Amino acid sequence: MNNDPRDETIKEILKEDQEEIINGKKKKSCLTHCLILGFLLVIVFFGFIFIQQYLLDLEAEAIVRTAKTATAMVKDLSEKEISAEEELQPSDENPTDVPIPTETPTPDPALVRTATVAAQLTSVAEFQQTVTDEP
Repeated sequence: MNNDPRDETIKEILKEDQEEIINGKKKKSCLTHCLILGFLLVIVFFGFIFIQQYLLDLEAEAIVRTAKTATAMVKDLSEKEISAEEELQPSDENPTDVPIPTETPTPDPALVRTATVAAQLTSVAEFQQTVTDEP
């Protein structure tokens, strides 16, 4: 009997190679898997930072706008008071002939509400920025 072990080994190797070709599976190295995983982790990390920065920008813009709204209402009311004082200053005319300007006790209710909401939002934003010792 002519039994050559090398022939059987070669046949087995060829058979395994043919099965791999048929199945279409190629073995990927561990380095390839690590590189892909690392790349995905870097993308997720920078995406997280980008989203956090975007949300902080929105919050800062909201704080600035509420502060501007609150101060704009104060400036507008102070301008009204200054113009009312100028009208009340005595002139050469007879005081009985000059009609006395009357200012309503409250300005437009929508403006008061807007100023109140702006002040409240500013207060909430400032409170959210405070740092506490305990979580």
